[in-house]
Amino acid sequence: MAGWRYFSVSTGTWGGKIELPAFNFTGGRRLNGGTGGTATFKVGDPSVAEVVTAASITPLERILVAEWDGNAVYAGFITSVAEDQDEQTVTVTHQDIWWLWQRRHVLSVRGDGAQSAPAMTYSNRTLATLANLVVARGMNGTPAARYALPLIMNADVAGPHSRTYYGYKFESVADALQELMDTDGGPDIDFDVQWDSGTGSFRWVMRSGSLTSGEWEWDATATHMEVHGLKLDTTAEDVTNRVIGRGEGSGEDILVRAADSFTGTAPALESVPSFSGTSNAAQLQSRVTGALNAANEPVQQISFKIPAGGDVKIGQFILGGNAHLKTSGLRFLSAGWHDWRLIQFDFDRDWITLQFQQIGG
Repeated sequence: MAGWRYFSVSTGTWGGKIELPAFNFTGGRRLNGGTGGTATFKVGDPSVAEVVTAASITPLERILVAEWDGNAVYAGFITSVAEDQDEQTVTVTHQDIWWLWQRRHVLSVRGDGAQSAPAMTYSNRTLATLANLVVARGMNGTPAARYALPLIMNADVAGPHSRTYYGYKFESVADALQELMDTDGGPDIDFDVQWDSGTGSFRWVMRSGSLTSGEWEWDATATHMEVHGLKLDTTAEDVTNRVIGRGEGSGEDILVRAADSFTGTAPALESVPSFSGTSNAAQLQSRVTGALNAANEPVQQISFKIPAGGDVKIGQFILGGNAHLKTSGLRFLSAGWHDWRLIQFDFDRDWITLQFQQIGG
């Protein structure tokens, strides 16, 4: 069947698919971070009420998966259910896997003794591999079945980077990933969603590194176009041209590293972020340099929406991919073709909204 279909899947077996006839379903995916959405069911219809039961939408024990033309494009853990008896509707709120990483920690001991357990050190890896190892640690615990996830990762790759994780810091997987992503040269991370072709069960595939796959083209100046609601945002609110990063320590003994870039004619703009968990001087310098690179010039983002049933289908979008886009009539973007990187997409039944950051000039 072409178009949208929505399924409930067990988080105990990652199977047990139940198709649910959603009246509306919203969701999305974002590079290096999480999104969520809602699903609304009109349970006044007996055929809907038959499958939208407490068992099929139990919070945390089920995920909702949206697919287009048989391809899974989004999955979210059910976090809340709102029943409106007068309206005869049930509205389910769901959150993607990034929500779970906020609730898993980089620990070798999960309980009393975590604070005194030997530190875990991962040496001589790429930053992308370190991200994989952090996620793997987040899935390692007892009971094993409650910590395990159907998640595929790339093999280890040797590199120049190392990280040490101390139990007494109780660092979440989400925070550990953020530190790696924010480091100079750090990876982009995406958790792709798939149906296992062999078993039909659900799984994630972790993409970590330089994510550039995918290419699409739109001419937003054409008479008959699928691009709607195009918006260009140019903001300098978070610009800084000197970063003075604070690591571990206090008073005069605090570890400090700095980086600056004074191109153009903008006034000096300082930020003094705290990286209190960082005691290694080289790692602190890398984080400071990464913070400067991310904020030393105004950011441009462009967004527009396309029909869900248009020429480019949602199953074709890969976060980090490249869009070749032709525009005109914008004050802060010259007319013509420019390349943009896909950083987020959101969807409902009728539309896909795409968010891009510019690549080059």
